[in-house]
This record gives sequence, structure tokens and C-alpha cells, in this order.
Amino acid sequence: MALLSATGGSPAQPQPLDESCAPAACGNLTITYPFWLRGRHAPSCGLPAFEVTCSDDPTGATPPSLSDSYLRLIDIRYGDRTVVAFHASLVSGGSCRAMRFNVSTSLALSPLAVSAANWELFFRANCTGAPPPPAEALRLDCPGAGAWSVYAGRRYQPGDGVLAPAAPPAEPAGCNYTVVPVLPGSELKTLDDYAGIVGRGFMLEWAVPGDCAACNATGGRCRYEAGANAFGCLCPGGRVQPATCGELLSPTLLLPLRTIHFVLTIPRAHNRLAKSAIN
Repeated sequence: MALLSATGGSPAQPQPLDESCAPAACGNLTITYPFWLRGRHAPSCGLPAFEVTCSDDPTGATPPSLSDSYLRLIDIRYGDRTVVAFHASLVSGGSCRAMRFNVSTSLALSPLAVSAANWELFFRANCTGAPPPPAEALRLDCPGAGAWSVYAGRRYQPGDGVLAPAAPPAEPAGCNYTVVPVLPGSELKTLDDYAGIVGRGFMLEWAVPGDCAACNATGGRCRYEAGANAFGCLCPGGRVQPATCGELLSPTLLLPLRTIHFVLTIPRAHNRLAKSAIN
């Protein structure tokens, strides 16, 4: 028996893959799924909460914003699924702003969560029955707010994944307190350090549906399907699959879909003639 293959008509030509969501530059950041760049990408290129807007600052000193919020992106680490960002209002408003500001409104409906790897700035005031603040705490006098103290802590508890007051180092019985996440290694020696510490940002982690790396490995491109509110893998030919484009095959094993495979049986008499001719 011999295995032969024949094609019906000309071989199918590979169709180019849609590159409308190709990675784009925004300052020193590369924007790709699950993020997408306003004015460059279509909304299907990423999740709605991950829309990035480049700053029109000609000096390039203003980082891009995330989803029309006050969050400013400093770094995107796709391998770790983390970003480093700061909240513009906390930087521009000074240290007294932190006591009256709730960043959780920016993250309540977001797939981003504050990382537990952060450190924190801990603000407290009006404590009755609580231990005194540590020796390194700084006094903070804010108009209308009374006397507060602030100090850096070497851990952060993100709670339910939003930026909300965490459990303090010592139970603040009868205290007013709030917590601001900052990057590890932050040191608050004077109040003048506040703007620089908060301006360095804090880490946030994201968890989104789908495995973009697996989709890319099978020749696809990652997309967001708004109608289904789900991840989609755009495959060659324009079809969208829920996960990947299938098994990753060697190009030598990829045959046109119109190829007709059949087995041709050669009569035994012909086999005998062939053998005698060889002998």
C-alpha cells in the first residue's frame, strides 16, 4: 500500500493575521494586551479598565493615565502581571491630603489590586488607649484635622484587594487612621520626603481571564470580546476561539484544508511484476 495525497485546486494561501492591536509605545512604556492605547488601538485590544491615555505634556514628564483616572503609570511588568503607579491627587495635595482621600474609589471595580509586597505610610490621630506611635513617627499638623502622626511600615495588607485602611501595626483603639501603600524601601525621615515617596508609586497586581501567552504561542492574538465580556484568541483566518488556536504544529505538518487524503491499493500482480523487474 502507498499513502498519497492530492489537492483539490490550488493550495490555500495563509491569511495575514490582524495586527491592529500590535504593541504601541507610550513614553517609555509598551502598551499591549490587557492594556490598550487610546487613539491607537480599538477597544477590543484590551480590557475597558486598562485603557491607557498618553500625556500631551511635550516634556514627557507626565506619565500616562489609566482609564481616565488619577492613576499615573510608571511601569508595566507583563511577566509579573504588575504595574507601578501613583495617584496624582496624593502627590499634588501634600501629606494632609492622604488623611481625607480614599483611593479605593479608583479601584473598587477594577481588576487591579494593591500588592501585599508594598510597604505603607501609616497615618493616625486622636488615639485614646492605644500605644504611642513609634519613635520615628513624624508630627503632622493639618488645618481642621488636628494633630496627626505618620510613619513608614514594612508591610501592607491589601484586605479585599482595594486600597482601604489596613490593620495597623498596633491596634489603634479609638484612633482615626488611614494607610497609603508605597514601594518597598521607602524611608520617611522628614515630611519633605512625602512627595517623593508617594511619587515613586506603589505596586498593583492584575488578574484577568484568559492566557494571552498560550494564545500567542498557538499563532493567535489576544482580544477582549465586549459582547461576551470575555477573553478571545483571534486566530489566522479571522476566527475567534475562547482560549487558543489549537495545538502548536510544525509548519511542515500544516496542509491546506482542501487537501484530499486517500489510500491507493496497488494490485498484488503489479507488486510481483515490480519485484521481478527489480530482481
